[in-house]
Amino acid sequence: MYDLLALGKKSLSQQPFSCFMGTEFESAESGEVVLSLPIKDEYKQNFGAIHGGVISYMADIGLAYAAASEVGDCVTSELKVNYIRPAVGDTVVARAKAISVGSRQVVCECKVFTREYPEGHATETLVAVALGTVNRLDSSRK
Repeated sequence: MYDLLALGKKSLSQQPFSCFMGTEFESAESGEVVLSLPIKDEYKQNFGAIHGGVISYMADIGLAYAAASEVGDCVTSELKVNYIRPAVGDTVVARAKAISVGSRQVVCECKVFTREYPEGHATETLVAVALGTVNRLDSSRK
């Protein structure tokens, strides 16, 4: 048995963009992952909400890691994001799970939340829901 959380953290540390953003693994098990991103002012748009591109990035990486926990190396081939409300908070949290695992592709769902810490207690607000298709990479093809 291998430690999916340790494997995910190692993989994430090898992605320059994710390191630049500050993305962190919170948990990982077969078919399900939770990632988080502490918010910087640079991630906000002109009205003070977190930019939709940041929300989409978190959905994408959540879907990809949920799929990878089932099938190994893979890439997102399709992503649809429904933005529910403006994202305001201290942290963005992506909770993703594989909902259909095939031999070549995985369909995943990711719910994206913002997390705040009023009075020392974490509260989360749903800000987006994403559905995506992730394709397994064929290592024999170049």
